[in-house]
Amino acid sequence: MRRILKTGTIVVALAYAFGGAAAQQETTGALQLVCDSVLDAEALNFARGAYGTCINGQTFQIEAVASFKGWQYATWFDGRKRLCVARRQLPQGAWQRIAFDDYIINHTDVHNVAVIGICPADGTIHLAFDHHNSPLHYRVSRAGAAMAPEKTEWAATLFGPTTAELVKGQKLARVTYPAFFCTPDGRLQLSYRIGGSGDGSNHLAHYDPGKGGWVVRGEFISSAGDYHGSKTRNAYHNGFDYDAKGRLHTTWVWREGQDNRQWGTSNCHDLQYAFSDDGGLTWRNNDGAQIAVTGREPMRVDSPKITVHDVRWRWGLMNQLTQTVDARGRVHVVLWQNPPDAPAAAPKDMNAWRYYHYWRDESGGWHQQRLPFFGRKPSVVADAASNLFVVFTKPANLEYHGADPGGPLHIFKATAARDWNDWQEVFRSEKSFVGEPRVDKYRCLQERVLSIYAQETPADPGKPSALHVMDFQAIPGR
Repeated sequence: MRRILKTGTIVVALAYAFGGAAAQQETTGALQLVCDSVLDAEALNFARGAYGTCINGQTFQIEAVASFKGWQYATWFDGRKRLCVARRQLPQGAWQRIAFDDYIINHTDVHNVAVIGICPADGTIHLAFDHHNSPLHYRVSRAGAAMAPEKTEWAATLFGPTTAELVKGQKLARVTYPAFFCTPDGRLQLSYRIGGSGDGSNHLAHYDPGKGGWVVRGEFISSAGDYHGSKTRNAYHNGFDYDAKGRLHTTWVWREGQDNRQWGTSNCHDLQYAFSDDGGLTWRNNDGAQIAVTGREPMRVDSPKITVHDVRWRWGLMNQLTQTVDARGRVHVVLWQNPPDAPAAAPKDMNAWRYYHYWRDESGGWHQQRLPFFGRKPSVVADAASNLFVVFTKPANLEYHGADPGGPLHIFKATAARDWNDWQEVFRSEKSFVGEPRVDKYRCLQERVLSIYAQETPADPGKPSALHVMDFQAIPGR
């Protein structure tokens, strides 16, 4: 039986302290910028690109910044188009940077982001970078690099060479959107697409140093099936998150292959959901029925009961957005879409689109609310008290293809105590930022510090600009 979504009522007047539950005066809940560090004063921007101009900060960049054992790590491309990685001791240590002179990008495609993963089991630091239907580009540090950073020299020689292999002798090709995420037992996983937009499948690999390293588990979402005459598609994931009980959750939207060049982003439809209780080996739908086996029987567009909310095809829906899982295992998704009650389809008018918050309760019911704010593609994160933060930029024109005008950085918050119906703006920057800010979810959960990676709008198109990591906390006593 299909779950019915319940629409929430938006209450904006109430505000709450960061992680708190008691109502306070109207200004309570505001965040204080406690540290604004510059990761790179001259990070890369493109003068013009088919999909935007900022390669350091995109919603499909999972993860750009992550913390582990009291240190924070980040990856990006600098103004000389070199792959970079850095670390700093928290809370406010100086950044130590590595620029790899042996890898220079030679294009203007913002899809080709750099992502980082840290394996808690052996302290290896993993980098995947420069992909848009490309051979795998992957390099990894020596074991233990993140276990005792103060005793480990931070230099390019700490990392191995770039390779197209996770498993020796098995090259990966046509890779896009690699995403690292940690397992509850301290291992690391990697999701990635094989194939192109409108005709690609999603694959999973598992890294266990105690069992020899990477194992490629294979396809878990297929491009196969028929949807209103469209014969191929791909899944655009909002993320991969384990809850406190060890369940892995993922959500996505479909993009159909039919007339994909003409329709592009507007070829997307529907919110999908699946979970796994065995680390991604088998997958279940919203009702708990097994629907797929990774590497053998992947999910498809016609898999039963994976659609948890209908969004009409070619009505207007952005791909590759954002999700989080709170402390009670409730899944939260923020989509950017043409309102369902809009007078007409607006498949390409991003300025007409709005944010919608979808969340799954502990009994499997899905709820929906339209948020009282909107901007470019957002990031959502939950803190240890299950309060939600949505981080985004808002240019005057939300159409970012071709150029990126930049806009203020906004942070909005809602509390679990009010079922996330009390959204309030808790920060707005005076500076202008490009791209789509990324959040260190590990630090938010463990320290209740909102650590945001975002790049300033350049003085002139294509000029390098400062890439920041900004740390926010509740204002004391408020």
